[in-house]
Parts: sequence; structure tokens; C-alpha cells
Amino acid sequence: MKIPTTLLVALLFLFTITTGVYSVPDTFTVINQVDLQDKGIFISTENSGFLVSKDKGISWDALNSTLPEKTVYPFNHKEYRRITSFYIDPQNTKRIALSVSSAVYLSDNSGASWSTVPLGGAVKRTNYITSVALSPGNRDTVYIGTSFNGIYRSKNLGKSWEKLSFENDPLYMGSYFYEEISSLAFNDEENILYIACALEGAVYQSKNGADPQRIPLPDLQGEMISSVVYRTPFLVLYTERNRYVLEEASWRKEPLPVTVQTPIPDAASQLRLKKAADKKGIYINSFHASGDALQKLISVIKANGYNSMVIDMKDDEGKVVYNTALKLPDEAGAVNVRFDLDELIEKAHTNGIYLIGRIVTFKDPVLFRYRNNAYAIWDSESNKPWGNLVERDGKQVQTEFWVDPFSGEVWDYNIAIAEELQKRGIDEIQFDYIRFPSDGDLSRALFRYRRKGMSRIDALESFLRKVREKIRIPLSTDLYGFNSWYRMGNWIGQDIELFSRYVDVISPMFYPSHFPKSFKHDDDYLKWAYMIYRTGTGRARRITGERVLIRPYVQAFLIGNELAMEKPEYTAYLKSELKGLEDSRSSGFTLWNNSNRYYMLE
Repeated sequence: MKIPTTLLVALLFLFTITTGVYSVPDTFTVINQVDLQDKGIFISTENSGFLVSKDKGISWDALNSTLPEKTVYPFNHKEYRRITSFYIDPQNTKRIALSVSSAVYLSDNSGASWSTVPLGGAVKRTNYITSVALSPGNRDTVYIGTSFNGIYRSKNLGKSWEKLSFENDPLYMGSYFYEEISSLAFNDEENILYIACALEGAVYQSKNGADPQRIPLPDLQGEMISSVVYRTPFLVLYTERNRYVLEEASWRKEPLPVTVQTPIPDAASQLRLKKAADKKGIYINSFHASGDALQKLISVIKANGYNSMVIDMKDDEGKVVYNTALKLPDEAGAVNVRFDLDELIEKAHTNGIYLIGRIVTFKDPVLFRYRNNAYAIWDSESNKPWGNLVERDGKQVQTEFWVDPFSGEVWDYNIAIAEELQKRGIDEIQFDYIRFPSDGDLSRALFRYRRKGMSRIDALESFLRKVREKIRIPLSTDLYGFNSWYRMGNWIGQDIELFSRYVDVISPMFYPSHFPKSFKHDDDYLKWAYMIYRTGTGRARRITGERVLIRPYVQAFLIGNELAMEKPEYTAYLKSELKGLEDSRSSGFTLWNNSNRYYMLE
């Protein structure tokens, strides 16, 4: 019996089919899926939509009619939203469903045209869709899997949705978070839903709606699960290099008809990665970046065998804290010199220390107020600058000041600072607060610089594209811990997978104190801290496909109930975090303590 092939892959430029090697045209830069069917080769791409080849890859036709386009810099050509999955009905190969992170589409004519499957109700705007499946025996039934919200089913082509719930759900991770669903397949004959979780390295089956049961898998030799497909009477599992057919309770390994060839990073990228690799250090705020205070912290770095330091160049208050020659920060009232940049660079390099310049990007009180709030996020109801108001001493106080991440002028303001730092000899640029606000009444937030059709992910991708045009030294970004544990771009725009295509280093903030206590929590707090860093770093590495270095921030401060810890316990706490990183093979780390009191170190 012939078994159609489905393969989920990342960063492909060439693939081999049976006996020949066929090139995907340069514009089709990154392929996410390949599905071989009798009627052709179907692929979904990073930027070029859904494609088919009917001549074994010699030529390609786009099947993008009505599929969603991105609105991204430089805004001069068509690019399509990344297709996160697609599913071809095994009983009717003209029927195809595909998903992007925020929508699902259905075709009944092999992709010649598409209709939108309505989402709503149980499916929220922030849900990040990672997989889709059709029920071959019921045309109205559609399943979607998400990055962190579980599985949903519609029995009426999207008119209403229900979240699948199980009494003892192995996919549930606590605090309303679920394991990422990377692929779904359905066996109508036995009413079995197959669920693949690539980041966990597991496949489950739920029969007749019962609790999912883990299916014993063969030795995958470290390869990530790509997808799971059911074609009567076989369950087929695909990895990056092989496929495994489950037959009579035994797995049979077969080579893929498609041989994946991953491109080698260009020479400039390789040099940046080599330069930025294995950096271990501490964060130093700008008030401690000169004189005796700096010397004491350099002593801490050297005493612990570290080799890097992160220092603010534009801080959380929007202040440019070095002796800049740029005119706009001075005009905006942002310049507040706390150290001489050239002296700092010389001091770092004399001591063999790699210097990383931190730029707080879209949280910027100075630029927020500049030119009568010209660049501030706006309040659609009050017709004033938007802000997150909190009550303090009986008064409503604004605690954070956000500029509009859709604004090209805001991008250029931050890029100019990065360019100056590069020119003057800093080793790496690090962008923090490269996101949209997460707190406050976001329903009233109006983004006046938003182009038609532009999403939050589009805004941050546009900024990073423009940065990458200008910055040739290593580039890093800081991300929320959860935004590195999962794909969560629909929330505040931070899409770790997308960021990894532009930067060299990603620094997740896996602070245990910032994770809900019910999230995969072990009774032993130190073991839990170890797990957060080990598992979180491993997941970030898998999501990004090893394109970037993962260099997490490490919690070197105590907060909340942690303040009750005595020295032996908090020293062991820090060691647990660092051991988790060591076991996950992270590329270094940065200790974070805002006051620079690194008392948790021995």
C-alpha cells in the first residue's frame, strides 16, 4: 500500500525527491512543510505562502488566492503569513485545511481558492494556532491545536468551537497552560485523535474522547517529531530525516522520499555566532558603570570566571546614559551622561570582558513625552496618551510609558543609537522591551502608526529587519520566559521563532519567581528552579532550530516568599538555576540583579 508522505521541516532551501535534487526558487526562502500526494508536492513556506509542484520540483505554482499577506518592512513586495500547518483530507485530496498563527483556511479545490474558517467563542485572539486537522468522515468537523491553550474542535465548520477537556490530561502543564500541539490526525474508523507534541517528544492518542494515552515510540535518535499522519490502516510518524510506520504494534523505520538539506549560515552570521558564544556575565546598571563601583563588579566577574557584562546604554527611563553625539536624544531631553563610553569599552577590553550594550526599546518615558506625545500609544476613549494606571496611596498613577511599536520614527531612533554604539566599538547590541505592553486596559490602546493589515508580529519583524540592515555585530534580544517556552507572538508580538531569523542571541528571562507556582511545580523549589532553566532553555533551542544562541538571564535576586531564604538556601537556589543551564547546553548566561548586589554568589 502506498503511504503519502507528510514532513514538517524548517530552514530548507533544497530537497531531494526519490532520485533527484530540486531547488526551491530563492524567493521561497524557508519551507515549513512538504506533503507528497499523487497530485503533486505541496509545501508551505515562511514568506511565500502555499505552493505546489506537479513536475517534481522543476516549477512551482502559488496557491495563495485570498491567503493573508504580511505587512512588513520594506513594504514593497508581497509576503504571506507563515503557514504553521496544513492537512490534506486522505479521502478527498482536493480538500485541504491550513493554518497561520491566528487563522484557519479551507479549500475544496486543491488550493485554487480558500475560505476562512470562523474563529471565536472558546478560541481567543491570543491563541497561537500550531496545527489543524480535518475529520475525513465528517466534512463539518475541524480540529485545531495551539501553542499553549490546548485543542479545540468545531462540528459546524467554525460556527462554534469547544475546547477538548480530559479528566486526567497529560497535556496540561498547570496555570491554564498546555503542551504545544505540533500535529493532529484523526482516525474516523476507530474514533481516535492522534496528538503529536514535538517539543516534548511525544505522541498521544485519545479514543472516543477518553484521556490521551502516550504511545510508545521508537528511538528517534534525537530528531524532533515533525508530524503524525493516519492513513488507513497505518499511523505514520515523521521526523526530520525518517518516517516510522506503526504496524501490528511495531514501528518500522523507513527513509524519507524527501532528503532535507539545511543551508549553512553565511560567513558573516557564523562569525557573529562564534563571537557571541559562551558568554557568562552579569548585568550592570548605568549608575555603576564607572569608577570604583565598576571596578568592584569587574572583580566579581573575574573572580567567578565570567567573561561578559551587560550595561545600559538607553535605560528603562528612556535616558541615553553615555556621551552620545546624536542630536535627537539631546533634543528630546534624553541625554543623561553617567559614563564615558570610550573609557568603558577600553576598560572592558583591557580586562578581557565582552561588552553588551542594552537598549530599552519601546518602553521609553522620554520619547513618550517628546513633541507633545507624538509617538505615544494613544487612548481611544480619552483621546490622550494611553497608559497602564495603578492605584497608589488612593491615586491612579501611570507606571509605564510606551511608545508606538508601529512607528518607523521610533524604530529609527533606537537604530541610530545602536549604530553609534557599533561604530564606537561595543561588542554586542541587546534590545530589551522589544514588545507591546502586556498590562492595563489594552482594549483602549490605539496605535496611530499602524499600517493597514499590520499585526504586532509584523511591527517587531519590521523593526528587526531594519536593525539587521544596519548592525553587523552580534545582535541579541530579551524575551519573557513564557514567550521563550512557547510560541506566543499573538499576545505582545514576541515570536521567538521569528526573532531567531534576525538576531544572533536570544536571552529568555526564565525567572522562577515570575512563573505561576502551579506551573509544572515540584514541591522542592530548588528542583523546580532547575527544571525551569533546563527545560525552558531546551525548548527555546528546539523552537529556534539552533539558528541562534540561547543565553538566558538568570534570577540573581530574591522576591516575594524567596526573601525568607537564608544564605545557604539562596546560594543553592542560584546553583540550581545554573545547573539547569549547564545540563541544557545553553550558550552562557547573564546574572540579573537590578541593584547589582550579587550576594547570591558564593
